[in-house]
Amino acid sequence: MSAPQFRKRSLAAPIYLPSFLITAAEGALLPILPVSAVGYGYSLAEAGVITAVMMIATLVFEVPAAWITNRIGERRAMLVGTAVGATATAVAFFHLGYLSLVMAAMAFGAAHSLFGLARHSLLAELVPREHRPKSMSLLGGMFRGGMAFGPILGSSFIALYGVEAGYLAALLLCLAAGASVFATPSEKLNTAPSGQEGNIWVVARRESKKLITLGVASAIISAGRTIRLIGLPLLAIQLALDPAETSFIFGLTGLIDFSLFYLSGIIMDRYGKFWSSVPTLLALGTAYLFSFMVTDSLSFWIMASVTALANAASAGINMILGADLAPKGARSEFLASFRLLTSGGVAIAPVAISALTAVVGLSAALATTGLINFLGAWLFWKYLPIYAPDKSKASDSDR
Repeated sequence: MSAPQFRKRSLAAPIYLPSFLITAAEGALLPILPVSAVGYGYSLAEAGVITAVMMIATLVFEVPAAWITNRIGERRAMLVGTAVGATATAVAFFHLGYLSLVMAAMAFGAAHSLFGLARHSLLAELVPREHRPKSMSLLGGMFRGGMAFGPILGSSFIALYGVEAGYLAALLLCLAAGASVFATPSEKLNTAPSGQEGNIWVVARRESKKLITLGVASAIISAGRTIRLIGLPLLAIQLALDPAETSFIFGLTGLIDFSLFYLSGIIMDRYGKFWSSVPTLLALGTAYLFSFMVTDSLSFWIMASVTALANAASAGINMILGADLAPKGARSEFLASFRLLTSGGVAIAPVAISALTAVVGLSAALATTGLINFLGAWLFWKYLPIYAPDKSKASDSDR
């Protein structure tokens, strides 16, 4: 699709709406999986395993997802992802026991990975390079909106019909996501084959310089944003903040994050990817490094607001980088490796914070992650001009 013909609204049904819905399904699932496990008589630690299984499945399935996408194409892969997600939530809905929850979490993580990789590959082909900043920051907004809407819809179902009804909400969201993709005529999603190289590891070795530089930087920014979701609640507990006040702070700063996500697209469109990625990591790194200065409600407000603003300013950066770096004829193979790194950052962050907190305390754990964010900022500063330079800016044709 050439740049003059491109319109962001053409992505509404096949990309933006189903992404919002599948993310909302995940948002509906996350709060209730542990609740169901505890309801079966298992401990909090055993309940926490359910969420960890979902994250690990998402990480591990990136490579098989590329293999599947190569063979059936992006549109069909997205449909399969929504169908598997719906099946997983149905298994959880029928209240079959702890093992069924583990299997459902594993299947949903795999579905999330397949849907995400196929969507990423499709965007890399459909969106002209100069239109990617705003298009993909808008996708980042769909993720944030879905994560806000999913728990709200799930809680409504639970209030009316009980805990298991939360899984019904997630099931309906998955089916709606699949319907949105299915309703898009296949000819509108015609793309060149997403992969012709076949061997993911061959492509990874050939593109290793990109992966060990900007791929690692993207993993760090993924981890840094995840640590915000893990470390700040722990910090609130350490400060003995009132739970109601803590929830209000997270709600308001989450609103900041959601309302400003398009800021990232404007920044990258006008000034380049550097001004979205590097300031985000510097802001997160500085906030984590000086977390020992957070001693009361006011300073916690400031830290939560700074990290929310930094998160908003980098919406869509990893989607854009993956698309910009992916070589022609090997999109899905490269994206499998790239997404393996970024998913790894998300999966490792909670483990790292927990382990470091147990050994050196929360403030030192956050400070350590702050230093890692500075490494990510340096990698972006050094290697963006080499491997992902900004091209001509988008025209006003889609505005």
